[in-house]
Amino acid sequence: MDLKTLNKIDTLRRLKSRGPQTPKWLKSNTILLLTFLSVVVAVLWSLF
Repeated sequence: MDLKTLNKIDTLRRLKSRGPQTPKWLKSNTILLLTFLSVVVAVLWSLF
């Protein structure tokens, strides 16, 4: 194992560890969207 391969593995590991951080924000965003949609559906349901 030379230095180049070790660096490659390190960068890949960093990318893997960095990955799950963005979906956290996305998850909260989708939860907000779902609540908004449910409120809209409830309002429409009460109207009809």
